[in-house]
Amino acid sequence: MTMSGWVALAAALIAGAGDTPPRQVSGIYPHLATFNDEQECGTGAVVPFADRLWIISYGPHLPYGSSDKLYEITPDLEQIIRPESIGGTCANRLIHRESNQLFIGPYVIGADRSVRAIPFAQMPGRHTATIRHLLDPAGKVYYATMEEGLYEVDVDTLEVRGFYRDENVARSETGPGSLPDAGLPGYHGKGAWSSQGVLVYSNNGEQSPLARSRPDIPSGSLAEWDGESWTVIRRNQFCEVTGPGDLYGNTDPDAPIWATGWDHRSLLLMVRADGAWHTYRLPKSSHSYDGAHGWNTEWPRIREVGEDDLLMTMHGAFWRFPADFGPGRARGIRPRSNYLKIIGDFARWGDRLVFGCDDAARSEFLNRRAAKGEAQAAGQSQSNLWFVDPPLLDRLGPVLGRGGLWLNEDVPAGTVSDPYLFAGYDHRGLHLSHSGAAPLTVELEVDVAGDGAWQPLRSVTLAAGGSTWIGFEASERGEWVRLRPTGEASGLTAWFVYRNADRRLRQADSDFAALAGGAEAAPVEALLRARGGELKTLAVSTPEAMYELDADL
Repeated sequence: MTMSGWVALAAALIAGAGDTPPRQVSGIYPHLATFNDEQECGTGAVVPFADRLWIISYGPHLPYGSSDKLYEITPDLEQIIRPESIGGTCANRLIHRESNQLFIGPYVIGADRSVRAIPFAQMPGRHTATIRHLLDPAGKVYYATMEEGLYEVDVDTLEVRGFYRDENVARSETGPGSLPDAGLPGYHGKGAWSSQGVLVYSNNGEQSPLARSRPDIPSGSLAEWDGESWTVIRRNQFCEVTGPGDLYGNTDPDAPIWATGWDHRSLLLMVRADGAWHTYRLPKSSHSYDGAHGWNTEWPRIREVGEDDLLMTMHGAFWRFPADFGPGRARGIRPRSNYLKIIGDFARWGDRLVFGCDDAARSEFLNRRAAKGEAQAAGQSQSNLWFVDPPLLDRLGPVLGRGGLWLNEDVPAGTVSDPYLFAGYDHRGLHLSHSGAAPLTVELEVDVAGDGAWQPLRSVTLAAGGSTWIGFEASERGEWVRLRPTGEASGLTAWFVYRNADRRLRQADSDFAALAGGAEAAPVEALLRARGGELKTLAVSTPEAMYELDADL
């Protein structure tokens, strides 16, 4: 930063000392930061209810509670730490419409903002979803945990009944440890939802050493429970499971169920409609969220945000998601922008969107590499909320999309691929290659309107062991594209690369005016460090002095 920049910052702080509104920087209010005593401090749920915004923080693996808190944010942005807080690793939330209560983490909040907490001794686990009940939706809700625990809770008495043991709980003759195991493949559960007479649950990872180095191993699962037994739908990594109704759960017992996931090729979107599952594929905007272990995603969501379309977060992109998406009307999914954040949950509150983030952890987990040198982690784990004007979502990082249908795979003749998103990008290309000893023809088809009516797009013939690049014309339109090799294919790869035009200006925004440029005669160097020990301050160290900034900066 330049010396003039430091002077400008100091002048701004002095001038703003008497301002009524709390200080914010790019939509982040320092006084709303959340802290804990754990290795990580993420934001598990963000829910407007009873004229307040309710927030829960979480630590990394704490099935019996933690130093995390339940936060109540008032309309004038006062942060209240609720004394009923018992912590845990929780990201569940549901507004139960019949009793007008918010179920968030282990807490049950009434319309009068009274808070009751369900002890973890009665319902142990990392709560990942609260779901409308299949048989008694007016009187009970389900709780699902990240290690496949499943409970039901009476919405009035909060009496807990268990169905399946949380895998963190030691087996025992009585209590939660006596419950049967769900026995689903994968681990690290993320989402659950009920509709069409079933409860659908997702695992997004695999618990094995190989999962840390091989993104293409079998990992995770999507499964459904009919109240008696489990059926595995697909052996891939899945996160969000939801449907129309958002925070209130399904509004129609026959409404579709949406589940988002991925494999090493591309994103997966599964839709259950009229009792049958349908698969679609989308590009990945970032590969930073990959990993067969499932630890990098946190909680991708599909949420109502006061617009015609829902807002979806997945693999580093904000997406428009049509509220009526399903077979026969599979149209309108569009990327809005890319981002570099870990977002646990978000909601519309007033005229802004509020994103709960996972910002700074004092544990580096797998994030250790030579390129970081001796850079240290934060002194205390912390995160914050990010307040955003909705139009900003279309002006963030330029949209990118990469992914495939096959990746060096043997594909039988006539195999029809999953539908892959074809709309929403300015520039689209496809790399095709194979290792077969004879020429191979691949037919491309498009679903123009998302109604399932497929029509020919192109026919591409590859030379023996050959490859080609296809740049699609703007006139080649459709919601979805699918491929079909006409002969036996060896080592077939079909890989799409998309992008939108980069409309950012070459001129830096005025927000960066205080940073030193290449022509500065005497730039001032400074080191920044988030301090620990419950200080909740930021240390700024220059060669001449050290400053300590609190929430008022």
